[in-house]
Amino acid sequence: MNTTPSIPASVTGHPLTGLGLVLAGGLLGGAGDLAFAFLYYAPAGATPIRILQGIASGVLGQGSFQMGLESAALGAFFHFFISVCAAFVFFLVSTKFSFLTRRWLISALIFGVLMFLAMRLVVVPLSAVKAGHMKISSIIGELCSHMILFAIPIAYAASRAAARRRAN
Repeated sequence: MNTTPSIPASVTGHPLTGLGLVLAGGLLGGAGDLAFAFLYYAPAGATPIRILQGIASGVLGQGSFQMGLESAALGAFFHFFISVCAAFVFFLVSTKFSFLTRRWLISALIFGVLMFLAMRLVVVPLSAVKAGHMKISSIIGELCSHMILFAIPIAYAASRAAARRRAN
């Protein structure tokens, strides 16, 4: 008698859909970028909670740092919302410009630079954050994080989603 539970083929036989891949790429890219921030800024005394509160302070202002875990959770939401939106934008643009998914690694590196610049030159100045000048080491670190940890998972996921789209 076989007592091993069976898993329906419909559960195991279907990999992520194209949009599921893009979502996963956005979440993975966001997680990589956030992990970089936690590790890079820890020696300077920044805790993960403080970093997430800093993200939330873009909307909440300086009061975010007195709100505890609530503002940290909101900062995590904002961070991953932005990363998933960026992934979907990359995917949508790649449907019009297929070289973005055919040459996904080069596209990822360029996308990472553009996202870093967009965050630093548009999003942060429009937020409630009073950002000062960054040290050159922080610029290099965050730029590399955006290019490698953030953009590569997004571009790779978009390339896989595009391949699935072409196959259907």
